[in-house]
Amino acid sequence: MTLSRPLHLALHATCAVVALAGALAQPSAVAPWVCLASHLVGAATHRLESDPDRDSEFLGIVRTSLGIVACLVAAGQHWVVGVTGLEYLALAALALVLEGVRPKPTRCG
Repeated sequence: MTLSRPLHLALHATCAVVALAGALAQPSAVAPWVCLASHLVGAATHRLESDPDRDSEFLGIVRTSLGIVACLVAAGQHWVVGVTGLEYLALAALALVLEGVRPKPTRCG
């Protein structure tokens, strides 16, 4: 299953707004910032993948790696430090879910 490009982009943008609100509410917490980064990268790379002349194979690795780091940071800040709630772990995990249903990159020939 893949989502349409506009819907996928809208979901990343919505998650980025939620993460930004959390980052502004708790600026010293790292989890909201890394969630923001993972969703911004997820949204920003749509434009790169829509250019058929650009090699964008590595972007999936970057997005997945950032999503995993976001999950680990959010889990650590919740269970180890106790600074943030589970909502940031869910927000970080959603970046990975969105990677799994990401529209396929546009390719030539």
